Amino acid sequence: MKKISEQFCTQCGSQLSDAAVFCHICGSKIELVKGVPTAIPKTEVVTAPAKHHVLAQPYSPKRRKVITGVSIGIILAVIVPIILIAVFGSINFTHLGTIELDVDSFAITNIDLSIDNNVGSVDIEYDSSMTKLIETTVEVRGRPGGNIDEAKTFGMRIDPDTLVIEFNSGEEYSFFFWNKKAFTYNIFVKLHPTATVNHFVDADTGSVTLTTDKIDNIEFNDILLTSNTGRVTLDLSGSVNSTIQALDLGTNTGRVNVDLGERTTLSTTLVDIHTNTGSITFTYADLIVLDDITWLIETDTGSINMFITQNLVYPYSVESVFDAITDTGSITLNFSFNNTIGYIFIGSTDTGSVDLLGEDDLYESPNYLTALNTYSFTMDTDTGSVTAQEI
Repeated sequence: MKKISEQFCTQCGSQLSDAAVFCHICGSKIELVKGVPTAIPKTEVVTAPAKHHVLAQPYSPKRRKVITGVSIGIILAVIVPIILIAVFGSINFTHLGTIELDVDSFAITNIDLSIDNNVGSVDIEYDSSMTKLIETTVEVRGRPGGNIDEAKTFGMRIDPDTLVIEFNSGEEYSFFFWNKKAFTYNIFVKLHPTATVNHFVDADTGSVTLTTDKIDNIEFNDILLTSNTGRVTLDLSGSVNSTIQALDLGTNTGRVNVDLGERTTLSTTLVDIHTNTGSITFTYADLIVLDDITWLIETDTGSINMFITQNLVYPYSVESVFDAITDTGSITLNFSFNNTIGYIFIGSTDTGSVDLLGEDDLYESPNYLTALNTYSFTMDTDTGSVTAQEI
């Protein structure tokens, strides 16, 4: 039987033959010892005349911490400049100028106004002092050295008896300072009261406002105003006898303020007013509806405040249904109804109080089942109060 060598290298611990002079692994000169090496092999590069070997380094928790720290340092070195560029780059936007589009002719007064603005606000105002049908102004901001000629503008076409006026900012937007084609747009539109307009407006990261400046008898077609991270406002306060065909207002992370003025006519059976993380304020006086109508008024983390005055009574049977829902806010109904109008209030909450004209979760007027015009309100919140009070 062949005898197994009991000689080991004192540098790397490799088992050696009895006749070995140099270690066949690390190349070190042999100083023979008997038995298993008593020392842990050194973790260093050892150079021999004929060979170069890097010894494997044993596991060490301290080494892992060093590696982790280096990795975090590399990540911060990459991420921090990006954040700084994003923050300070966005501040670096400057006013480049304005772009205007006006329509002088009143030959066609039906207008489809379509605005899709990715970054910036949209403000629409009716002005009875105008001598033009419509005036549009686009305030352009961009990087220093940016060319306003590359910015988006309003387009116009006739289709066939409607004037179609469109603006689309597109998706070209970047915080990085070297993108000279990145623009933001603040849009201002002025309309003559004789115009009959479809308002299709969306501002992704800015507010949307539509106001009538107390002008009476304005005819709207559809009003659809939306934003992603801005406020939405429809202000017909002080205006009388407006007409609206359809109404849809909403945003994700902003407030919604609605005032429908006085004796406005709604030719729709459904109104949708919504936001995710903002409050809703809703007002009207003596609204005229032509059929049964449902109001969806909903937010997730804001309050709902309704101010409704209805002394005008319809000579036909009509029911108005309100569904007001929020998760973490209160709901308040302030109302004044003609005594011939029937109404019912239903309220619920998980962690707040309910006060419906002094009752708990239900109040029904004595004439609710027999009235020609009726209102029903369902008001539901998780962590706020529900209140209905007469004004």
